[in-house]
Amino acid sequence: MTCMLTFDMGTTGCKAAVVDDEGRIRAISFRGYPVISKEPGCAEQDPNEWWKAARETSREALERGRIRSEEVAGVGFCGTMGGALSIDVEGRLCRNLMILYSDNRAVEQARRLKRRIGSSNLYRISGNPVSPIPSLAKWLWIKENDPEVFEKTKKFLCPKDYLVFKSTETIQTDYVDASATMAFDLRRHAWSHEILEEVGVPLDKLPEPRPATEVAGELTSKAAADLNLRSGTPVIVGSGDTGALLIGVGAVRDKMAAVYLGAAAEIDITTDSPLFDEDCRVPVRCHAIPNMWFNSGTALTSGVALKWFVDQFSTCAKAGSELSYSALDEMAERVPRGSRGLIFLPYLLGERTPIWDPRARGAFIGLSLASKWIDFYRSILEGTAFSLRHISEVLTEMGVTPVEARLCGGGAKSELWRNIVRDVLGMRCSVTSNQSEVSALGVAACIGVATRLFRSVEEGVSKMVKIESSSDPDPAAHSEYEKLFKLYRRCYPSLKYVMHGLAETR
Repeated sequence: MTCMLTFDMGTTGCKAAVVDDEGRIRAISFRGYPVISKEPGCAEQDPNEWWKAARETSREALERGRIRSEEVAGVGFCGTMGGALSIDVEGRLCRNLMILYSDNRAVEQARRLKRRIGSSNLYRISGNPVSPIPSLAKWLWIKENDPEVFEKTKKFLCPKDYLVFKSTETIQTDYVDASATMAFDLRRHAWSHEILEEVGVPLDKLPEPRPATEVAGELTSKAAADLNLRSGTPVIVGSGDTGALLIGVGAVRDKMAAVYLGAAAEIDITTDSPLFDEDCRVPVRCHAIPNMWFNSGTALTSGVALKWFVDQFSTCAKAGSELSYSALDEMAERVPRGSRGLIFLPYLLGERTPIWDPRARGAFIGLSLASKWIDFYRSILEGTAFSLRHISEVLTEMGVTPVEARLCGGGAKSELWRNIVRDVLGMRCSVTSNQSEVSALGVAACIGVATRLFRSVEEGVSKMVKIESSSDPDPAAHSEYEKLFKLYRRCYPSLKYVMHGLAETR
């Protein structure tokens, strides 16, 4: 039996999965690690915790799956995008903590980028709306606030690149991660000299960009001992997490979309050419598949909002008895569409696509004495779906209309949520058999190409990704949700200045 060992380095932890060449998940292991926030708006992690988690999950997954090291054909990593980690000439961390993608400290640097280079110019070159999120703004923050660290930095890396370096002692990045930095020319698949020269970031501080499906190097003897694998096992370049996700759901052809329901919600749509928004609202990224791109729209809180509600209110509602999500779904299914006149704005952490407003705030609108507590739960499911519909509306304006959506993430386990999203979006939706492990399948397909198990990513997808179910929207439900969506769209503009005022109130 031939297997691939994959690692998904997420925000909350590392998940290792052993995947065979037919797409079966043989074993999984997870270890969490903390997000460190020393000041409001700051989010950092200790990269040493990543390697510790990789070491422990590798050993546990191999043991659980009863997989011998010689059965592992290759190793691959995917991880969060948009962070800032630097190593020195000896390969040591220049800062003890890595600045995460969600860190907002570089607000002023983003403003200056907008003034010096221009929002439209930056977007047309890099595909990134100007914000503190991309790596470039964080590199400039380090340059200005910690010049000693900037000076001794040999290379800036993304999370998965650091794990590849720890595994092989080689340095590179992939096109997906590079295109999320705001310093990469996504048409040329090369770092942008124009942007880097303008802001004073030397090209030699950045890693060589390479395809995700190439071999980066081989496991060193030390890394092999840590991971309980054979020295010399191939390690691939790997991908930024969204690139792996798209492959893992089978969105490998033009106009195929992945709809991710997790802590955040996303619509990511594969295209055969880079497509740009005139108003610079929707990021454009390089795909993990050569000569493909994708548009990525993220709504910051979906699963987070649901968990917040359950943690705060569901126990109180039942006088101390804890309710499962499946029990809440069953109750919410009996609530009429529209949640008895209740609309939820899911802006608990501000919002990204398409309003790009860090000071936006969440709201329940339409409360009355007829409102029941379970209506709030359903309105969160519907509000998240409306936020995805808002992203979809912008994509349609850009000429990017998905032909099919593949639902994935932990939220896709909920049949009620899947159906609400399908009916609000008004498009055919499918679910794969491993909807919670799509990133593992995506990385495994890339390993298969790199080690010549598969001739192409598409061949790997055809063998490994299996559709569990597909359904078309309910016409009556879609019509009803269209009316509600028009009301939803009017809420944010009407409340924007109130939200901003409240954001200043602590």
